[in-house]
Amino acid sequence: MSSCAFFGHRSFGYNKYRDKIEEIIVDLIEIYGVTEFYNGFRGEFDCLCATIVSELKYQYPNIRNIMVLSYYPSASFTIPKYFDDCVYLLEKSVPPKSAIPRTNEKIVERADYIISGVKNQNGGAWTACQYAILRHKLILNIFNLQ
Repeated sequence: MSSCAFFGHRSFGYNKYRDKIEEIIVDLIEIYGVTEFYNGFRGEFDCLCATIVSELKYQYPNIRNIMVLSYYPSASFTIPKYFDDCVYLLEKSVPPKSAIPRTNEKIVERADYIISGVKNQNGGAWTACQYAILRHKLILNIFNLQ
């Protein structure tokens, strides 16, 4: 069972890359057997990727769309409609300032592949991709693939 995670900027204008993102996801499913997709669901890129994976479930019912929580969920938390499940990968409680970066590291450690929508060399998504490079993960950047 292989897995994939998504990292991109919170706001960028990704809709014009929708077909490219879908093509990459389908290739990961069909060629590399990816069945689990981890998504922090924190910005425009994450939302677009969650939507695409959710729609692809009709064609590939064995895939799972998993929301990764950066903060311990409250009792009233409900999983957004795009997701099959959610996970919290950190200790019970971490300082709020470090919750997202530490969650991103845990996501990278779990994922076999990273789909990146990172163009700018700053921010949490860029930092997560740098960590993925150190962990020798295959990163598929939507801006570098033709």
